Amino acid sequence: MRLFDPNRSVRSVPAIWRAECASTIVSLGPAPGGFADAAWLPEIAPAADHGAADERHLVFDIAGVRHRWRVLAASANVPLAILLPPLGDALRAAACDAARRLFAGLSMAEPASVMRPSALQRQRLTLLLHVLDGSLAGASNREIGLRLVYPWLAGTDALAWKATSERRRVQRLVAEARDLAASGYRDLLRG
Repeated sequence: MRLFDPNRSVRSVPAIWRAECASTIVSLGPAPGGFADAAWLPEIAPAADHGAADERHLVFDIAGVRHRWRVLAASANVPLAILLPPLGDALRAAACDAARRLFAGLSMAEPASVMRPSALQRQRLTLLLHVLDGSLAGASNREIGLRLVYPWLAGTDALAWKATSERRRVQRLVAEARDLAASGYRDLLRG
């Protein structure tokens, strides 16, 4: 069974992600009896809905914000509570806060920026993608370094390049870019 159709728009038919692979997924469980802040699922149609065993995976687009929830309840007709993430998972904490704000009827504006990479992170990820592209195209580390990372050193001869600290940094960038492509992107999704 396929969980997404690659020929359709992700906006209209979002893919269902596994919670352990994406920090933007919020887990909701049945609220304990008498829990004052328990909430019900919104009474709107989800953009995606997938049931598996004793859990449901739901995607809602509400007020311009995409919410991805894993509901750990046999029935959706029970009040739910947000299951908090472990400490140190800032992206999942921001997603939980967005869900809390939605259930409380508050604005979504505050946590949305936390869930996006900063300008510096975007710049570094862009550099890593360019380094990876160069490496996969067969460019040597020296070519990558002198064309992409340190273009102002373009006139440096091979012997001088070999002794520079910039050469070692390029080696680390190539290794990091390859790791990111191999499986490190999952760490980005986890936060």
